[in-house]
Amino acid sequence: MEFTATFILLYLVSIALGRKVRIPSVMSDAVVLVLIFTISYWGGVEVSSQAVAKIAYLSLVSSVVVVVVTYFIGSLVKLEVKEGKAKVDLLTQLKYLLPLVIGIVLGTALKFSLPFDQIIDWELYLLAVVIGISVGRELSVEVLRRITGLAVFSILVAVAGAVVSSVFLYFLGIKPFNLALAISLGSGWYSYTGPVVAKFYGPVYGVIGFLVNFLREQLTFSLVPVFLKLRSSPLGAIAVGGATSMDTTLGFYVEVLGAEYGVGAMINGVILTLVVPVVLPLVLSA
Repeated sequence: MEFTATFILLYLVSIALGRKVRIPSVMSDAVVLVLIFTISYWGGVEVSSQAVAKIAYLSLVSSVVVVVVTYFIGSLVKLEVKEGKAKVDLLTQLKYLLPLVIGIVLGTALKFSLPFDQIIDWELYLLAVVIGISVGRELSVEVLRRITGLAVFSILVAVAGAVVSSVFLYFLGIKPFNLALAISLGSGWYSYTGPVVAKFYGPVYGVIGFLVNFLREQLTFSLVPVFLKLRSSPLGAIAVGGATSMDTTLGFYVEVLGAEYGVGAMINGVILTLVVPVVLPLVLSA
C-alpha cells in the first residue's frame, strides 16, 4: 500500500504541474519502453526457472483467453464518449513489442539476480511524473465529466471478463473453479496474485497465477493495438489493462488513445488495485 500511495501522490502532483510544465514526448516514451523491458526481463528469468513446459503453455493460453474475452465484452458496450485517437500503426506496435521480446529472450538466457521489485518501483515513480504531466496538460472539468462513466464501465467489463474467462480456464485444467476465478480476477497484478494463489493452492498454481497476469500485462501492449484496429473499443482496451492501467500500462493508453483516456485508465486501475487484495483471498478461501 505504501507504493500505491506514493505512486498516486506523485501522479496527482504531476497532474497539477502539467498546467505549467511541458516535457518532450520522447521522454515519456523512453520511460514506458524501459519499464516494459525491465518487467519482460524479470518475466524471462521467472519462466526460465520453471522446467515444466505445461505451466508455460497453460499460462500463455489462459492469458490470451482473458485478454480476448475481456476486450470482446468491452466492445459490446456502447458509450457516448469521445473516440480515442487510436494510434495503431505498425511502428507503434513494434515500439512496444520489441522491448517485450528482447527482455524475455535476454531474461531467459541471462539469469541475473537483480532487485527487480525495487528497480521497477523507481521506474514506476518516474512514469507517474512524466505521465501525470502529460495528462495534466489535457485535464479539465469537461474531460472528467466525460471520462468518469467510461472508467466505471471499464471496471464492470474487467470483472465480467474475469468471470467469463474463468469458465474457459476451468476447462483448460485450472481447477477448482474458485482458483480459476481468482487468477482471472488478478487483473494483471501478478506480483500480488502469484503469492496469494500460492498461499492457498501451492507453488505450482502460484507460478501459473503469476504468469497468467504477467502475460496479460504484456499482451496488453502487443494485442490491444491490433484489437483497436480491428474493432475500436477504448472501453475494452482499458478493461484489458485491469489494475495495471494505473501504472505500467498507463503510458501505453495515453500513447494509443490520448491523454484524456489516461484519466479513465488511472481511475480504473486505482479502484481495481484497491479491490483486488480484498476480493482474491475471499474467492480463494470459498
